Amino acid sequence: MPDIKVTPLGAGQDVGRSCILVSVGGKNIMLDCGMHMGYNDDRRFPDFSYITQNGRLTDFLDCVIISHFHLDHCGALPYMSEMVGYDGPIYMTHPTKAICPILLEDFRKITVDKKGETNFFTSQMIKDCMKKVVPLNLHQTVQVDDELEIKAYYAGHVLGAAMVLIKVGSESVVYTGDYNMTPDRHLGAAWIDKCRPDILISESTYATTIRDSKRCRERDFLKKVHETIERGGKGENEFESTHILFHRPHGESQPLLQTLHYLDQSKDPQDLRPEEHVRIQAHQGL
Repeated sequence: MPDIKVTPLGAGQDVGRSCILVSVGGKNIMLDCGMHMGYNDDRRFPDFSYITQNGRLTDFLDCVIISHFHLDHCGALPYMSEMVGYDGPIYMTHPTKAICPILLEDFRKITVDKKGETNFFTSQMIKDCMKKVVPLNLHQTVQVDDELEIKAYYAGHVLGAAMVLIKVGSESVVYTGDYNMTPDRHLGAAWIDKCRPDILISESTYATTIRDSKRCRERDFLKKVHETIERGGKGENEFESTHILFHRPHGESQPLLQTLHYLDQSKDPQDLRPEEHVRIQAHQGL
């Protein structure tokens, strides 16, 4: 039986501050390093004291792997590397490396500059942290050292999101991070090689949630847009104006924006009808 130990430092029974310590074949790997958005004190960060009470984390970790750029998966990274102390490699895909520092700096401005909170990382710490990042290509096998190797796979969810296969000798672990099996206009479905890992660590936030089909959700959205257009941009009350606000433009809002763009480019006014749009979409296989 493989000797593999999995320790959630955050998000074990909670949504936020995803951070899992995996010990396999004598190697210690940190999977994600997120922040909990519901706290304004040290509880927002994973419990790094479990790894060591004193000293830097470098001596206890072989590498850190970030699955994607959402703050609940990467938000504590500068705190971990620059304030707690870690000088080893941090692996993430090229898109995640490009987008991650933008979101970290944006959140730092809100937390420090606007709210005036302390015990938080600085802009320079974000830059220093990102210098430790080693970018990954999908399906590329990377030798972290002579024994530890990792391989990233497409996860859907958001641009650059990746699942990862970790191997040490004959022992292996798959970590999914957040993933999506339903393709949309923006991203495809998650995919991984056929494998038999000793342990699978899977995201399961909506595992018991039954959702309407993507076609139904898009149809309802387009119906509301169409009704608003018919009212001349007014709300249900003639004195009320209506605005469509996209909260998270770096993620879930992109398919909606692409749907609206499709309608905006349509030459046939009938395409504005949600039922007609769904028919055309199904016909074209979009």
